Parts: sequence; C-alpha cells; structure tokens
Amino acid sequence: MLRPSCPVCTRIPDLVQLCAVSYLAKPQTKHPDLVEWAMAEVKTSLSRAERAKKTRQRMLDSAQDLFLSNGYGGTTMAEIAAAAEVAVQTVYYTFKTKGKLLIELVEVVAAGGDPNPVPVPERPWFREMMSSQSPQRVLALDIEHGAAIYERVSHLWPAVTSALSDPDVARFWEGVSTGRRRAMRGLIEKIEAMGALRTDLNTERATDLLDLLAGHDPYNALVKNAGWPVTDYCSWLFSTLIQQLLGTTAVEPEAVAGLSFSSHL
Repeated sequence: MLRPSCPVCTRIPDLVQLCAVSYLAKPQTKHPDLVEWAMAEVKTSLSRAERAKKTRQRMLDSAQDLFLSNGYGGTTMAEIAAAAEVAVQTVYYTFKTKGKLLIELVEVVAAGGDPNPVPVPERPWFREMMSSQSPQRVLALDIEHGAAIYERVSHLWPAVTSALSDPDVARFWEGVSTGRRRAMRGLIEKIEAMGALRTDLNTERATDLLDLLAGHDPYNALVKNAGWPVTDYCSWLFSTLIQQLLGTTAVEPEAVAGLSFSSHL
C-alpha cells in the first residue's frame, strides 16, 4: 500500500486507498491532484447510491399505486416500470420477481417507510412493555403499536392474499404469522409469570385468544369494513382482552396513560 504524505489523506483512510490505487494506475499524476480526484470519486459514489435509493423507492411507490388501483394480479412488471419511468429490466434486476417486490413493499410500509428500521426489541415502547409489571400496561402498549402497524399496512393485505400462490410470498406470510404467534405467546407467558392470567386459562388457550382477537380479521372487519376509528378499535380490543385474559372489566387509568385510545374507554 502506498503511504502518501498528504495530511488530508492520512486522516481519511478511504481516501488513502483511493489515492494509492489512483497513483498505481496513473503514477505521473501528482498527489494533490489525486486527493482532488478521490474526493470527486467519493461524491460521485454517494450521488450514485442516492440516485439508486430514490429509483428503488419510486418503483416501490409505483407498484403500491398499481396494486391498489388494479390489484396484484392485474399489475405487470412492465406497468410498474412505466409508472416509475425506468426500464422493465431495472425492475427485474432490482427485485427479481413481482412477489419479491411485494414482500419488500410490505416490509418497508410496515416499518413506516424506513428501509433500515430500528429493531423492534430496541424501541422504547417495546422495552417499556417488556419491563412493565402491569399486565394491563403490557396489553395496552401491544395494542397501541400493533394497531399502528395495521393502520400503515392493511391496505396491502388484499395484494398479499392475491399473491399467496407465489412460493416466496407464501413463505413470507407464513413467517409473519408464525412470528406474530410467537410474540403473542411471549406476552402471555409474561402475564402468566405475573400471576395475572385467568386461572381457567392455560398458556396455549390464552395465546389462541390473543392471536384471534388481535389478529388481522377483527381489524379488517371493524376498521376497514365497518369504518370504526382506530381509537375505537383499540379501546374495544383493550376492554375485550383484559376481560378475556385477565378476568376483569376494571381499567387501570395508568395502564393506558399517554396512549391514543385512553379517552375512549
């Protein structure tokens, strides 16, 4: 490795390597020119990455619009490409198949548009939920943030249902369902460890109830089809779960403090 004496390069390791490679390719070029060239290369690289990111998002946005207007089965990769103003080969190169494009779209939308979201276990609300000693607070936090995900992504559920004949989508959705069930069992085990679970329920039966009541179907029926406000859905679900799982109808005000549906109980 060439060791340039330039004080700028010695402080920026990536530029050291760029300058060294450039020098080997163009030994007649003086070092200060290489620094300038390296900086331009870095800027070019960053701008390319930014353009690629924006193009990818444009394709996802176009696919989402078309899935909503034409349905998953009624949308082709060529139509997505035309709407995103890219070549159809670009769509295939980026996502490989329409099913994999849909999977990425669901993941990005569920994460609030962030392609690199903070892992759920590291989020403040999850940490509070797992450290709380109030069974009602545990349920309330899960409802609040679970409903927020449903609110963001439920418009894509018809597309997922239509795409289940695609093996990739089927595996993805099975993983989502399995992960939800595992997470819900974890909540039940936490509540059970507090001694708060209804005495006539075992872990498996309680998980069944939570999986059903907090699942996609009740949200679809009440919010999407019946037109309930999400806050009304959350308050119904909270009241139902504390009765079904904890055997009480008395709401602890501190359990819902600061949550969107606290005034709807």
